[in-house]
Amino acid sequence: MSNAIATIRHTRGETITFGMRATNPVFDGTETVTCDIKVPVNGSVVPNRAADVALSVTPSFSDGDWLFTITPAESDSMSGRYITDAKIVMASGFVDYPAPVLILINESVTA
Repeated sequence: MSNAIATIRHTRGETITFGMRATNPVFDGTETVTCDIKVPVNGSVVPNRAADVALSVTPSFSDGDWLFTITPAESDSMSGRYITDAKIVMASGFVDYPAPVLILINESVTA
């Protein structure tokens, strides 16, 4: 299990975006990338692979980066803490599990 290396904070109902970039090897768009969003263990640790998935995010590739977007409708159904559980399969077959990001969803103070 991995600990979160960064935290992003958003208000419930907002678009949430985050990305991944690699320097060695550089992403070229031929990778297969998946990202599940799960409830963390002890507040900031990725749970095991059998843990329930709150949301699966399909990435898009742009200029060397894999970009992830959680839509306003998806984030509106979220509350509290979540953590990314991503997997990258390179064209060579090499598999990488990037460091997770903690996502904190705050409630809106207005209607």
